[in-house]
Amino acid sequence: MSVRVYDLMLPMPDGVWLYTRVLLPGEGRYPTVFQRTTYDAQAAVTPETVRAAENNPFIRRGYAVVQQHCRGSFGSEGACIPYAPEERRDGLDTLTWIRTLPHYNGELYLSGGSYTASVLLMLLDEPIPDLKALSVTAQTESMYHRNYFNGMCRSFCGFTWWLAMIARQHPTIAQDKDIFVRPYRDIMKRAIGQDLPAFTEELLHDRFDAFWRDDPRIGVMEKLRVPILMTSGWFDYYCYGMCSMWEKLAPQTRARSCFLMTPYGHDLCLRAGSEYPLTHGAPPADREAAWFDAVRLGRPFPYGTPGSFRYYMIGEDRWYAAAGPYENEPTQPLYLTADGAMTARPPRPGRRTYIYDPERPLHHDRHDYMFLCDEAHAHADVLSFVSEPFEQAQAFFGPVAFHVQAASDCDDTAFFFRLYLVEDGKAYNLVDAVTTLLHAAPDYRAGESRTLHILSQPTAFRVRPGCRLRVDISSFSDCFVPHANTAEPFALARTTRVARNTVFCGDSAVLLPRKKDETGK
Repeated sequence: MSVRVYDLMLPMPDGVWLYTRVLLPGEGRYPTVFQRTTYDAQAAVTPETVRAAENNPFIRRGYAVVQQHCRGSFGSEGACIPYAPEERRDGLDTLTWIRTLPHYNGELYLSGGSYTASVLLMLLDEPIPDLKALSVTAQTESMYHRNYFNGMCRSFCGFTWWLAMIARQHPTIAQDKDIFVRPYRDIMKRAIGQDLPAFTEELLHDRFDAFWRDDPRIGVMEKLRVPILMTSGWFDYYCYGMCSMWEKLAPQTRARSCFLMTPYGHDLCLRAGSEYPLTHGAPPADREAAWFDAVRLGRPFPYGTPGSFRYYMIGEDRWYAAAGPYENEPTQPLYLTADGAMTARPPRPGRRTYIYDPERPLHHDRHDYMFLCDEAHAHADVLSFVSEPFEQAQAFFGPVAFHVQAASDCDDTAFFFRLYLVEDGKAYNLVDAVTTLLHAAPDYRAGESRTLHILSQPTAFRVRPGCRLRVDISSFSDCFVPHANTAEPFALARTTRVARNTVFCGDSAVLLPRKKDETGK
């Protein structure tokens, strides 16, 4: 194969020049894969880039590839402002240029993951006539789903990621702990010395409102008419958003598309700290090229059937197929008891209370992969509930429901729920969910008791005989920004309160989604 690689600076209408690299399988006209990135530090053609091109799965299957650094990133000029309108315009202008290339055969394919998928989703609000298929990995069309879960903010809306993205135009960035003080709306001022409205606005909209609906990606899934390959992981913070994307696809588009759900986090690989065996869960490196071949040439897609949601079953090391991630309803209850157990039958009424201090949270847990967790009852600000050993193997697939009657002596607080698989006395995280009281009950007042019915994102796991399940309830995890225990918007609160939070046992339960179809794929 005589691979050709060349690069150039492509001018945009506003005068900014973008570093662009073209990879060709040889002489001729080819279907072309377009990729845009902020993560490629190499801004030159070197012997290493040529060798990488020779091993590129797209090149090996006969596709040309156009790779471009987003403005303000590495080889490209301009300022990098994530999700700015310029990203969409740059992408569309580059597509116009691609259509003029002598090697272009009129067939366009889009490929991207994480932010590099976002900049491609921005292009889909209007039809692209020559687009044949696309692949989106670990990304959602709705940034609300990435930044919030039931009103709770994830990691300050990706604050540290934003700092990395804008580092070129702000070379002096403060990252010490003193910037993480209230009010959080000023966190960017403390980091770079000035406000960045594009970021700060995300902190000020903790409910899905007009701000989020103005995103050009909102609604693109409903409009999409070409096949899409989606890839995510049960522990990816985009999992919920990607599941929502799958549900939004028009039936005729979904019938030609495929969704792969791995057992990993955002990087879709087995993390070094993961002690639970997830041997066969990694997505194949050539899946995107194989997907484009399946669409273009009518070949079978070896990693899934069009129209299916193919997912990894934790605890079984096996893949299954379903119509979608919400195929099963959570119906099998395990009731929470006042002595810290979970039973199949409703117990006597009781209550358990814990203290949550936002200034001194005791409970810290990672969340972006499956890891060995602390023992039950290890933290004073966490309530643990443990089931009896399962007598028979049972498989669960879908969202988990936490149906809990709760109260607080504050006008608002958070309740964080996590489900664990306990094998050989060791606990491993499976799935979690969170809500604020005011999100679940907008008229809540301190001292009242309310029933919270909170759904997790989907998951899939098998409990073997002798194993247990465990649920922890708390008000803090490092997945989310600490709640101030006040009714103010989280980014505006200047002071905090100590909360006394109570869970009423008896009717409170975790509802599990029993898997209906036991046919493995």
